[in-house]
Amino acid sequence: MSIDKLELNKISSNGTQSLILQIVRDNSPISRSGIVSKTGQPHAAVSRSTAAMIEKGILTEDGARDTAGPRKKRGLQLNADYGHVLSVEYGPDGFEGIVMNCAYQSIVQTSQQCDLTTAPQHEKIHQLKLFVEQLKIKSKTAKGVCLGIAVVDPGIVDDINGVSVMATTLDDWHNVPIAGIMEKDFKMPVKLLSTGNAKVRAVDRLELNNSIANFIYIEYGKGIACGMKLNGTYISGHGNLAGELGHLRITDTPTPCSCGGAGCLEVAASLRALVRIAKSSSPQTSSSLAHNSNITGMDVLKAAAQHDRLASRIVDEAFEKLGIAVAGLVNILSPKMVLFDNVIGQAGTDAVAVLLRTLQKSVLISHQQQLETKICSIESHLGALGGAAAILDDCITT
Repeated sequence: MSIDKLELNKISSNGTQSLILQIVRDNSPISRSGIVSKTGQPHAAVSRSTAAMIEKGILTEDGARDTAGPRKKRGLQLNADYGHVLSVEYGPDGFEGIVMNCAYQSIVQTSQQCDLTTAPQHEKIHQLKLFVEQLKIKSKTAKGVCLGIAVVDPGIVDDINGVSVMATTLDDWHNVPIAGIMEKDFKMPVKLLSTGNAKVRAVDRLELNNSIANFIYIEYGKGIACGMKLNGTYISGHGNLAGELGHLRITDTPTPCSCGGAGCLEVAASLRALVRIAKSSSPQTSSSLAHNSNITGMDVLKAAAQHDRLASRIVDEAFEKLGIAVAGLVNILSPKMVLFDNVIGQAGTDAVAVLLRTLQKSVLISHQQQLETKICSIESHLGALGGAAAILDDCITT
C-alpha cells in the first residue's frame, strides 16, 4: 500500500487545489484575495476550488480572521477535524509517538523508554507494534479518519520500498521491511522516513513555517546526522544516503566506529562519545562525573552547563569538532541558516558559544556574512512530528 492511496491526496484532485492547500497551510488564516496574490491564479478559479474544498470539509472559513491589508477579510484554514495521522520514531532508547490533525497540530504526545540497542530484531518489531497499538488507543479522541502511519527510523532507509537498510545505533537491524510489516498488521498506509529527513521536515513546517528555502538541520544525539533543504527541496541523495554527517572523518585518532570506519565525527563528538571519554577520564579527577557509575551523554552536557571542569573540557572539544564539520557543509552548500538540535542547548551558553565560534571562524568570510544560526526550540518528539507532517505534505500535494 503506497502513500498515494491516502484520502487527502484524492481530494487535492488538481494542481490548483494542491497549490491552494499549500498556501493555506503556510499562511493560515488567509483570504481568497490573499491566495490570488500569492499564487497568481485567477480569482474565479480560486473561488471555485476553495468552495469545493469547504463543501468537502477540507477547509474551514472564519470571518474577519485575515487581517492583512486595509480591512479584515474571511480567513481560510485547514480543517483540523478532517482527519489525523499517527507517527512514531524509534531509536536505541525507545519510542516517541504523536497524533497530528489535518491542521498540523499535535493533539497527542507519548513516549516509552526502553533499551532497543541490543534487542533482537523480532523483539524490536514486537515492541514497535505494541507502541503503535497504544498510540491508536490514545488517538480515539481525534476527529476524522486515520490517514496513515509514519515510521521514523534512526538509520539509512529505502523509503520507496519501505525498508530500513541499516542503523548504526541499533544491533541486528539490517534490511528490515518495516513499512510492509506495519501495513500488514494495521491495514493502512505506512510511510518510512529516516530520522534526519523527518526532523528537517519538522523544523521546516513547525518552526520555520516553510519560510526559508535553504537551511541545514544538525541532529545531535547518540548519532550525528544532518537534514537539508536546498532551493526549497528536501535533499536525500541517491539511495537516500545523504545526511550521514556523523561518519565524516574528523580526527586521526583511530577510534573505531560502528560504520566500519575510524575517527568519525560520531565517535569523537556524539553523546556516546562523551560517555566514553568521561568514563576514561573521570577516575583521575574530582569531577561530579566520577561519582556517577551510569553516566549518560546528557549527564555530561548538563555537568558542562554547571561548569564542571572535566565535562566542560570534554564538551568543548567535541563541539569544536562538530563546528568544524558543520562549517565544511556550510562552505559547500551555502545555506541561509543552520539549526542545531535542541539537545545542544543542554550544554549551556558557554559550550554553545564554543560551537558557534568554531563554526564562524571555520566558514568562508563570504558565507559568514549571510549565515544565521539557531538552536531548535522544539524540545521533544521532533522526529515523530516530522513524520506526521511528511504524510500530510504528501496528502495535499498532487
